[in-house]
Amino acid sequence: MVTRRAAIGGGAAALVLAGFGYRAFDRGVFSSGAGVAFAPWEDWQGTASDGVRRPLHAGILAANPHDTQPWAFTAERDTITVIADRARNLGSFDPFRREMHLGLGCAVENIEIAASAFGYSADVTPKLGTLSLSPPDDPVVAAEIILTKADVKASPLFDFIPKRHTNRGAYKPDAIPGATLSAFSDLVAGTLVRVVFFSGHGPRDALGELMIRATEEIIADPQMSKDSARWFRTGRGDIAEHRDGVTMDTSGLSPLMRVMAKLAPDVDAATADQGWLTMTRDLHVGTAPVLGMILVRDRLDMEQAIAAGRAWQRLHLAATREGLAAQPINQPVEMIDRNAMMNRKDIYMKELVRLADAQGWQPTFTFRMGYAQNKALPSPRRPLSEVLQS
Repeated sequence: MVTRRAAIGGGAAALVLAGFGYRAFDRGVFSSGAGVAFAPWEDWQGTASDGVRRPLHAGILAANPHDTQPWAFTAERDTITVIADRARNLGSFDPFRREMHLGLGCAVENIEIAASAFGYSADVTPKLGTLSLSPPDDPVVAAEIILTKADVKASPLFDFIPKRHTNRGAYKPDAIPGATLSAFSDLVAGTLVRVVFFSGHGPRDALGELMIRATEEIIADPQMSKDSARWFRTGRGDIAEHRDGVTMDTSGLSPLMRVMAKLAPDVDAATADQGWLTMTRDLHVGTAPVLGMILVRDRLDMEQAIAAGRAWQRLHLAATREGLAAQPINQPVEMIDRNAMMNRKDIYMKELVRLADAQGWQPTFTFRMGYAQNKALPSPRRPLSEVLQS
């Protein structure tokens, strides 16, 4: 016979299990990388009936800062117009909207690569000009792409568009072959852009120290901390509503730690910042066999920002093809922009140029690369219908 105490205890246990189950459901423990926010990764090729709009399905899967997806598009006749949606900005993290334009360049690269697979040649014309401090949120044209039906060879990077994900987890200590890095350099290098890789000790460690130091300065800056935190998405509903931003699934935690973090209460910004600093030091910099830097002649030149973004997308796709993982760690360049905004003395520009041995060039993007311990999960994406203007 069941006693009253046992019945009460059993009921309490059932309530606890039910509460635990709902928490797990609400936080997306059982649905990592699945649901409407991730559908664009499956529908990335579109159909022939899309016409000139078809490459845009791949365009919206491009790399971009904090998954802000700062783009909109129009597609009429033979022309795709890439628009900077400047309201989707990182504030003090990106006061000149330089990183925004890097993301737009990534989208342009994906569009051109996809166009080649669909039988189009693409003529890209970026908008000329200089990026200014804290511009208005009004949208502006960033580039125009004219597509022409042609007998073109599909890019070998095309199939890797839906497989490219930022991997913020631990990397294996295995060295990347020098021939692979040399091929990457050749793939990226041009009159406007160059890339430098750092492996082993010496300059690599010095660049890592700059990445850690810049992270310390960022989390000590209340405005930068705030501007970063507003793009972090927690919970299944939050992700489904916004379909953008950094999620726990893409944070770089191990599968077990990711589940535990999802079930735990949300932490305040200061705690989250300290966690980011620890991961930057011990995980991102600490486990990366290779760090890298993309440089341009003028980081605030709009055409060069677009070119640098295209270079990063091309590099990341090529790395994915080689079984490599990659992640931006662009805090040093973010601090260059923040110091310029605040009219403060800056040490990062000088030190980065010295490490790269690249007088006459300016750093615009720093990153890491290696063989990942765990597979990266996809980030949420807004559907094409939401960013395609009539």
